[in-house]
Amino acid sequence: MNGFEFQAKTKLAFGIGRSHQIADDVKALSNVSIAVLITDPGLVHLGVPEPILQALQDGGIEAYLFFDVQSDPSSTSIDQAAAIIRNSGADCVIGLGGGSAMDVAKMAALVAGAAHPAEHYALMAHPFEAKRVKSIMIPTTSGTGAEVTSTVVFSTIEKRKVWGWDADMGPDLAVLDPTLTVALPPHLTAATGLDAIVHAIEAVAGKRSNAMIRALSLEAIRLLSQSLLTAVKEPANLQARGDLSLGAMLAGMAIEQGGTGIAHCIGHALGTLGRVHHGRAVAIALYDTYDWNIEANVSTHADIARALGVIVQGQDDLALARAGAARFRQLVEASGLQLSLAGEGLSTADSDTFAEIMQAEENAPMRNNNCRASSTSELRQFAHAILSR
Repeated sequence: MNGFEFQAKTKLAFGIGRSHQIADDVKALSNVSIAVLITDPGLVHLGVPEPILQALQDGGIEAYLFFDVQSDPSSTSIDQAAAIIRNSGADCVIGLGGGSAMDVAKMAALVAGAAHPAEHYALMAHPFEAKRVKSIMIPTTSGTGAEVTSTVVFSTIEKRKVWGWDADMGPDLAVLDPTLTVALPPHLTAATGLDAIVHAIEAVAGKRSNAMIRALSLEAIRLLSQSLLTAVKEPANLQARGDLSLGAMLAGMAIEQGGTGIAHCIGHALGTLGRVHHGRAVAIALYDTYDWNIEANVSTHADIARALGVIVQGQDDLALARAGAARFRQLVEASGLQLSLAGEGLSTADSDTFAEIMQAEENAPMRNNNCRASSTSELRQFAHAILSR
């Protein structure tokens, strides 16, 4: 049994319509009076930030809006957001959106504390200055769990997908309001929900797993697996949306403590290679590596199978674990997620490059934390299988 320490860094608020209290939340953070709201163009088009901005204004909070955020956030967006934080004198940053908007908000809150650009801090090359502004995250998807983590993922100017980490990057408050996720289209509900399931599976099966990670991950898997298809088919079902929100948050807490594994190594490589949506990329990756992983941690994968809803009928752990792999693949297929990457212009001709990116420095922590060690030959096999469809 591994020794461990556990501490939740982010205060959590959950409820239908809970985002309406944002002004009170901001004021509660040490007399904050100026906020920057960071979101994305799609949500601006849908009018999602307007009630948040209005609530801030009505509460006497001066608010600035930044929405130049792509689905695969760039270092340029982080630098632009950080400049607004500095120039406005803001003492609070609010991230509203999916993982991209929240990652930009989280990292910009730290980058704003010095003159260095975001890429200065990539892969922990240099330490951040002490955090000078508060941060609140309001997710509009149920996937990344970025509202409770201390890590961000972004792309450099050269389109290399990297990450940043700092203990202070964990938000001060996460506001989960299921009503804000209702407008998410079915294909994104599927991709983000599967991303959260992969988070929980990789955290509990990974090398850093412990009793707390098990508790968080297995409950996350249960909530997510039982509600995902309902939310895809019935977007306005608030019970399903609420369960997805809670499941994604719990999975985020799990990876905050336990990290991820081979599916995220491969998924990040797909992001670099073909700009594939993160949730879809990691779901595809686990689809093709789940069975391979099982033999390294059979008992835990049997527990995962139970959480996925596999019915136990006298099966031993190995049979149960394999049934869990089949259940995961069934969820992926039933969600409508597109497994073929031909639409991104990728084929088996890209296999060698794909495998090389999996072995890049930025993907090493995920690869090394996986429950089963991978050889170069195995990574090439995964690359070929994923690009063969």
